Amino acid sequence: MATTQAHLNDTPPLLSHINAAELKPYLPALTVISFRGPGQAGGVSKALEPLVRQLETKINWLALSDIPGTAKSDTATQAELPRQVIANFNGFSYIKPSVPANLFERHSTVVNSYLWPLLHERKDLAVFDREAWQGFRQLNEAVANEALAASTQSFPTIAWIHDYQLALVAPHLAAEAGIIPCQFWHVPWPKPDQFANAIVAEELITALLSNHLLGFHTTEYATNFLNTVQLVVPNSQVDLLKMQVKYNGRLTNVVAMPLGLDFAYWERLSMANRPKAAAMPKKYRLANQVLLGVDRLDYAKGLIEKLSGLELFLHNNPTWHRRFHFVQIVQTPQTADKALTEYQLQVEEKVKEINERYHLDDWEPIVILNEHLEHSELAAWYLAADALVTTPVRDGLNLIAKEYVACRTDEQGAVILSKTAGCAAELSPGALLVDADNPYQIAEAFTEALSMNVEEKRRRMIAMRHVIGWNQLHDWALAFLHQAVNLNSKS
Repeated sequence: MATTQAHLNDTPPLLSHINAAELKPYLPALTVISFRGPGQAGGVSKALEPLVRQLETKINWLALSDIPGTAKSDTATQAELPRQVIANFNGFSYIKPSVPANLFERHSTVVNSYLWPLLHERKDLAVFDREAWQGFRQLNEAVANEALAASTQSFPTIAWIHDYQLALVAPHLAAEAGIIPCQFWHVPWPKPDQFANAIVAEELITALLSNHLLGFHTTEYATNFLNTVQLVVPNSQVDLLKMQVKYNGRLTNVVAMPLGLDFAYWERLSMANRPKAAAMPKKYRLANQVLLGVDRLDYAKGLIEKLSGLELFLHNNPTWHRRFHFVQIVQTPQTADKALTEYQLQVEEKVKEINERYHLDDWEPIVILNEHLEHSELAAWYLAADALVTTPVRDGLNLIAKEYVACRTDEQGAVILSKTAGCAAELSPGALLVDADNPYQIAEAFTEALSMNVEEKRRRMIAMRHVIGWNQLHDWALAFLHQAVNLNSKS
């Protein structure tokens, strides 16, 4: 344990020179704008809470989702989603804009049926609806207007926009003096040839170029974006080396900055849920070793690919039958999107097929849990599992893998991770990296994970814990704001 702690204290230069005290005199008021709001144990809100205490700066939070402890909106019975204002929620002034329900529904259609598959390089599943896109525009404008109203209380204001659901907000804010729009893009940015010919490509890209600072989780996504700009906006000036774009009299700086994790939070959960983890094998009648998957039922998450690798492993390794279980925790998306519904049926059919083919007496290789688990239950599963299997076809980051590593204070366990997960580069010192579309590699990784000795697990886990230990959630938020403030002072 002493070795691990020493590693965790080795903070790299990117973050070691940044602290809240240095930012405090220079950081103006902050308006956070996101589709989902505060109140969750992870995410942006958790990252900003320490900054609220340290910086003593005003933070307005605008989001379209309900927050814990408040009445839920029912879009089926209300013509307009009610406006909510809470003066102090975990240190924020929270504002939920009032939006017509039909506008919200058209926005959701664009998000789920068009942008999500397009950004995850599934153009074959992307369905464009012109009327829905108009609703997407209008909702973004409504959120921007609410943000402007909240930002007039101080000058200047950094407006920190999050993710693709609000991709058209920045131009409305950039047009106002004293508002400094910055945006973090949490999903992948596809390869240029996958996006450049999209109907909305120019509109969406030029909107993002209204930002002062634009962040991505990986260098690959940032480079993809810059190369797409060159293709779609020929009158822009793109500097790939400096990661800058000059367009329409504005300079946009692009950064690659992977989202951190609240490391201490998951370590505490791990310690508190050890008894629950110890009870898991008996409760679910599990074999000696457990492989774990935790995924949303989404084609981008690679469940079919993972199951194909498992099927090949079972076929080639009959001596492993009965000696392990593959536990897959799935969360059904809260959307009626046709492609996701069809994918769910495919996964269910594949699980049934594998279990029927390889079952022996009362042993079936796959245990499916279709439910949303609290963080305490997830932590228990992370401790109970000998390996985590995460094989997304395309994923913005994938915090599940980081959560698993943070929980393994025993320095045991293994991580099987696809190279197309956003966190693959960070966890490459310890993870078993595979191609999501190569079942042979996945099957070989199953064999390696189940056969790995204690010392090899420890070596790999320490390496991964080192990485996520220094890039923590509040460090990520602090580093992004530090960039925004520095760039603003130079402009």
